[in-house]
Amino acid sequence: MNDTKTISVVIPAFNEEECIAALIDRLKEIMDKLKYPYEVIIVDDGSKDRTFEVIRELSVKYKFLKGVKLSRNMGHQAALDCGLKHASGDAVISMDADLQHPPELIPQMVKLWEEGYEIVYTQKLENQQATLLYKVWAKTFYSLFNKYSQIKLTPSGSDFRLMGRKSLEAVLSMPEYHKFFRGLVPFVGFKSTSISFDVQKRFAGKRKYNFKQSMKLASDGLFSFSDFALKIPFIIGGIALIIILLYLLYTLILLIFHGTVIMQGWTSVIAILVLSISIQLIFMGVLGVYIGKIFFEVKRRPVFFADETVGELKVIK
Repeated sequence: MNDTKTISVVIPAFNEEECIAALIDRLKEIMDKLKYPYEVIIVDDGSKDRTFEVIRELSVKYKFLKGVKLSRNMGHQAALDCGLKHASGDAVISMDADLQHPPELIPQMVKLWEEGYEIVYTQKLENQQATLLYKVWAKTFYSLFNKYSQIKLTPSGSDFRLMGRKSLEAVLSMPEYHKFFRGLVPFVGFKSTSISFDVQKRFAGKRKYNFKQSMKLASDGLFSFSDFALKIPFIIGGIALIIILLYLLYTLILLIFHGTVIMQGWTSVIAILVLSISIQLIFMGVLGVYIGKIFFEVKRRPVFFADETVGELKVIK
């Protein structure tokens, strides 16, 4: 162990006033045993409760605790981005504030980092608290992502991970507006490993990340790391063209050799037109999604705005 090295723990939080104190107590007990100088950075993602007030009060007692309050709710990935950019540690651990990510796993993650792993992922075991709809959606997303994207994700992965300074700087060097850290981290490569954990029950309160937000995150990830959807119109259009040409050839043969006309009436014509227009509108929607993401990317707007801070934080360059 090198005593000159430090560890940062980054925690996005949204309306978690009931969890913060318990989280800090458990983290302090664990981090003190590691003998590394450390800091804990909690990013309040525009909470409506007393989350930041609790952080401020605890920071008086615990000098390792630092906090950032965002100007409004920017989203989990934006809050995580803020925390990672302010982290000064040689190793940076990100986790959630609700204690579903067990802090007791940190010593094992640090040990693997000491052994030379630059990135330590965590993989969730069977989550009994998740709904059937969420499980089906998660399985579908990981299957589609790993099949069509340029990188592979660990199924049932999470944002509970450790990154060394080298991999963290590589991730932060990508100034994307629609952040998807579960894809950005494996994209940079570097030596990595993973460990599994049982998802714990929330310490208090209700789940803040709803199904709609999960779908948005999945969409950001899938469209950011894959252009397969752009190829679908070409593939289907080519198949449809071949089918139509074969069908026209078939009708022409019947007309020439048998004098039979099989395309009669307006019903079939209208049906084909409606189907054609529907497919075109769907493909225009796919193009619209990509163009919309390009629209936000070229603006180069900041992902977050800090309203208030507590503690001495690393200055963002």
